[in-house]
Amino acid sequence: MKWMQQVLDPRRIQAMKTRAKLEAETHSFFNSRGFLATRTPLVVPSPGMEPHIRPFRVTTATGPEPELAGFLPTSPEFAMKRLLVGGLERVYQLSPAFRHEPRSTTHHREFTMLEWYRAYAGYTDIMKDTEELFSTLALRLFGEARLKFQGQNISVATPWPRLKVRDLFTSLAGVDLVKSSQTEDLAQECLRLGLKPAPTDTWDDLYFRIWLNIVEPALPADRAVFVVDYPASQSALAVVAADPDGSHWARRFEVYAGGLELGNAFEELTDPVEQRTRFAEDMELRARVYGNDFPATPMDEEFLGALEEGLPPSGGIAVGFDRLVMLFADEPQIDYTFWLP
Repeated sequence: MKWMQQVLDPRRIQAMKTRAKLEAETHSFFNSRGFLATRTPLVVPSPGMEPHIRPFRVTTATGPEPELAGFLPTSPEFAMKRLLVGGLERVYQLSPAFRHEPRSTTHHREFTMLEWYRAYAGYTDIMKDTEELFSTLALRLFGEARLKFQGQNISVATPWPRLKVRDLFTSLAGVDLVKSSQTEDLAQECLRLGLKPAPTDTWDDLYFRIWLNIVEPALPADRAVFVVDYPASQSALAVVAADPDGSHWARRFEVYAGGLELGNAFEELTDPVEQRTRFAEDMELRARVYGNDFPATPMDEEFLGALEEGLPPSGGIAVGFDRLVMLFADEPQIDYTFWLP
């Protein structure tokens, strides 16, 4: 039987043993730092508003016509932030999450998110948590703040480099994102770099052409890094702040190690009016790009209502736990981080 062969595969058993150790050490790490383990619903009224992430709909199985009961969450973020509004200050969760997307070496439709949120904290505090978590896990599993992934030695020792998106585009692609703030200017930069923009490309589309083809592949291979301060148009649920030159950047960072994108973090937006506006813009973009070929996802009114009650200044992060297992198990295929993929 195929499933039995999968379970008994020595490669999978080794990866799953690493996963079990990582789960135990992750709980120990957060419990020792005053975080409370949480569990939030797996059927939710709104799965997340990211315009390019497709959710799974949940419908009833009774009656002549199925009725929408909700969605499977793409992240527990909205629910966990409501816990901060309710008075909890440090929460974390290892939670199932679901995204209706093609499978690949690093993507699976059902996966595990490690998320944590801190009240009265900013994104630099979350950076400190993150680098301490990774270095602690490496010390517990390997005896040093270093690991090997696909033949590459990778340092996770603290402190990690903090690489600004703006500086990376300048140094690696010769692109000044401030001077190229208009779509036509960034399109010219793409042409200069040999990247052929489509007539319908937005500024963000052009940005990602350069990021995915030139910048991201050139990130350091020998150590974990933070990529920080993203364009304001990619702020999602993050605070936007101005640099001294007047340009605006999202207080957001991503975690990279071994060529894997491992986490995405925000200094959390607390303004309910601004958040509702951003959600509306995301819905408009989704409708423009995908039309009816996308399930209609309503705004999470309970989350927006919680923001109206008052979310304290906060920071939080979502780490793809299965990719973390890949990194620590030296496993290039995400399927091997599940018993029954």
